[in-house]
Amino acid sequence: MQKFILSTLASVAMLFSMTVTGQIKGSVIEKSSGEPLQGAVVKFIEKAQNGKTATVLSGLDGTYAIKSLKAGSYEVEVTYVGYVAVKQNVTISGGENETLDFSLDREGAQLENVVVVGKTDRSDYITSQIERRSDNVINAVSAKTIEISPDLSVANVSQRVSGVSLQRSSNGEGQYAIVRGMEKRYNYTLINGIKIPSPDNKNRYVPLDIFPSDLLERLEVTKSLTPNMEGDAIGGVVNMVMKDAPERFSVKGSAAVGYAQTFWDGNKFSSFNHKNSSTLSPRIKNGESYLATMSDFDVSPFKTKASAPPMATNFNLSMGGRVLNNKLGILVAGSYQNSYRYITSTSFTTETDRVDNSVSFAKIIGRNYSVQQNRGGAHLRLDYVMNPMNKLKLYVGNVTLAENQFRFHSDTGLVLGRTGAGTGRVVNNRRTSRQIQNIFNVSLQGEHSISQEFSMNWSAVYSKATGNQPDRGNLVTSTGVIKDNSGKLVQQPEYLDNSTFRDWGRNKDEDKSGYLNFTYKSIIANTKVDWSFGGMYRDKNRNSDYDKYNIRPTPSPQLYYGDAAANTFSVFNPQGSSSDPLNYKAYEKVGAFYAMAKIETENLQVVAGARYENTDFNWVTSAPKTVEGAEGSIKYYDILPSVGIKYRLSMKQFLRLSYFSSISRPGFYEVTPHTFDDGISDYPEQGNPYLKRTTAENFDLRYEYFPKGLDQVLVGLFYKKIDNPIEYAIVERGANATYYSPDNFGTGSNYGIEFDMTKYFHSFGIKANYTFTQSSITTSKVRRFQKTEGGSSTLTQEEVDQTRPLQGQSKHIGNLSLLYKNSKRGIDLQLAGVYTGARINTVSPFLDNDIWQKGFVQLDFSAEVRVIKEIAVFTKINNILNTPYELEIRQKVTQAKADVVPLQEAGKNAFVRKDIYGANYLLGVRFKL
Repeated sequence: MQKFILSTLASVAMLFSMTVTGQIKGSVIEKSSGEPLQGAVVKFIEKAQNGKTATVLSGLDGTYAIKSLKAGSYEVEVTYVGYVAVKQNVTISGGENETLDFSLDREGAQLENVVVVGKTDRSDYITSQIERRSDNVINAVSAKTIEISPDLSVANVSQRVSGVSLQRSSNGEGQYAIVRGMEKRYNYTLINGIKIPSPDNKNRYVPLDIFPSDLLERLEVTKSLTPNMEGDAIGGVVNMVMKDAPERFSVKGSAAVGYAQTFWDGNKFSSFNHKNSSTLSPRIKNGESYLATMSDFDVSPFKTKASAPPMATNFNLSMGGRVLNNKLGILVAGSYQNSYRYITSTSFTTETDRVDNSVSFAKIIGRNYSVQQNRGGAHLRLDYVMNPMNKLKLYVGNVTLAENQFRFHSDTGLVLGRTGAGTGRVVNNRRTSRQIQNIFNVSLQGEHSISQEFSMNWSAVYSKATGNQPDRGNLVTSTGVIKDNSGKLVQQPEYLDNSTFRDWGRNKDEDKSGYLNFTYKSIIANTKVDWSFGGMYRDKNRNSDYDKYNIRPTPSPQLYYGDAAANTFSVFNPQGSSSDPLNYKAYEKVGAFYAMAKIETENLQVVAGARYENTDFNWVTSAPKTVEGAEGSIKYYDILPSVGIKYRLSMKQFLRLSYFSSISRPGFYEVTPHTFDDGISDYPEQGNPYLKRTTAENFDLRYEYFPKGLDQVLVGLFYKKIDNPIEYAIVERGANATYYSPDNFGTGSNYGIEFDMTKYFHSFGIKANYTFTQSSITTSKVRRFQKTEGGSSTLTQEEVDQTRPLQGQSKHIGNLSLLYKNSKRGIDLQLAGVYTGARINTVSPFLDNDIWQKGFVQLDFSAEVRVIKEIAVFTKINNILNTPYELEIRQKVTQAKADVVPLQEAGKNAFVRKDIYGANYLLGVRFKL
């Protein structure tokens, strides 16, 4: 028995020694830089007869691990696209953990500087290198990250960058970037480093929701300026680097369908027929002396059709490569997105009580929106390498965003929310609108090395942005409502109101620009010094046309039964709005020169210089000459110095310190003396021809640590001193005349801290950033109160100073993304959350009556799974938590007001508005050939 046990144990031990396996692990890196290579193929081929092959892919941090190998001899082959394959013979001992590391050489020339060519630019690694080697404080998002993210537009991509939050449109889509608490007016937008005009009918800033994200090669947000950059950015610069020609010919594309959660509740989508509406107003179409009649107005905009909600669709396609012995690169790309949404909104119009300065509620408003958006874009990129010293590049791009919107708006008397019987009046507003925004850009650029020391580059650019809102229909009706003691509502017949109108808005912003830059490389006292100088000139023309026709029921009153075609109307002002100041022409000429030096030693880099910008701005409106500001001109110049210091603490640690001076120019629309009331907004808008430009002094300090691969830790401090910041505020001008108007608000400051971290653990990754921002500005406010003297009381008011944050600035902004990637199975998962803290939405002229947007968390998810080698299925889910848009006034509601005003709760801040957007779902397929 003893012998049997011993022999059995010996047999088991021998069998174990033959079959037991240890773990083989290691990493795959690029030989020249030591950076990890994600997705490298590591293949173990057993040399024994009928030997097996085991394959594993390196993870997000370049590491791999395999456990299924038994003891023996193997040939290991490591491959990665664009790199020279490595083969190595190894002997593996059973039962032990072993480490095998591999380094690969890039095919052809090594990457010494950040010169973006072809597909390498799509890697997260190259984007990380741009952040590391840039002369500026910059954050960037690669096309690879964009592709697997939940984001469909450039606006939504930008919110993933540290210190960036979004201002959203009425349909819940991200629209404008707010950088470091600086509102959208303090930033500008570039395409491939070239400034573009705005299709917005009021402002300079560019709506980022017009750009499909799948056209991008990279998104950059620059937070400090150097002298060779245009100086009108206090917050930051958003640069969209468009897709470039890949090294090898390829075809890539995707197709997807989607659905909005808000339709699950049985809501119908209301559409209208806009095909018969004229794109031009009767006055513009027929001449200044033309008098419009009702035959000029098709009734289609007042006819809506409620139907089952259609599916959203998304398509994109790109193809390109290099020909003529790799001298000519060609890429053509296009994108189309069509979405449908249903949004509900509840809000109050508010007033300031004349007795105690508290918030009062004038009326409650219910809105619902049916919104269709068509977002499309196409571009062509060519680059021709004439010889090693000369290169030409051509870019032609066109993007369009068309939105059809039906909005039902109901103003309800507050009596409907009270207990007990009562009567009230309800005003219903049915608005149909179509808005088309377009940006066209063509640029020809040259890069020339005249000698080893002397080089130049130039750009000739034509850009045009247009906005067109043709034939917006606004049908207004009113009705009485009776409520009995039981709370039952009885609506009276609905009558047409005299506030019905049709209007047209059209604008064009056209730029012709030229850029010329020279660089001379020298060595002074064994120190490398690059001298750069150059300039630019832009001739901008902006035209704006506006016509509003008041349509009144004739005869009056008339009952409305749901079809405006059954009613008769007449045109109250057949001449249109030819004298409205919104009919204007503006001309702006900006010329700039700069000089700077870049000094580099082994561990120190200094970039210093100054920029001179001259601005010549003129406008002419159609308002009578007696109107103050009907014509005007502004001329000024600015000298904008800057200095940036980058110190290398070690091979992986850097310290940056920068200072720059910058400006922000008023918008064209803002300085025209217009008064515009669309009949829908809470307050009419009014221009201010006395607006001044904003100036700022900016300071940055950032510590950067790049431990390995794509891992990074960035910690920064910033401070901005701002003179004459421009903000919109509710102002009172004259008795019972309240407007929403821009103005300069003294001196402000803005400072904060940024933290940005990325860490990968083989198949898992985490990206997180947090920004704390504190801004302050002191302005005069009005305090209303009741004054008692000698036994009598009078209503009076006084001006007091109040310190508050800048409009649009959130104290806390945070991003957290959790990533999972299995390269072998082709799985990519991402859960992304964004927190945006409370911020001022609207500045009130009255003490403690500013309207705040409440802080919110938005959660998004995306997933991609490879089905076969070149085809993957993906999904994107936005706003999983159904996060609403909420406004409040930070005054506690009294019990007395809560008893008579619906939706208000005693002891809580005054409720002003809440919009519900719902989640949006997308499912599609992506292919690469």
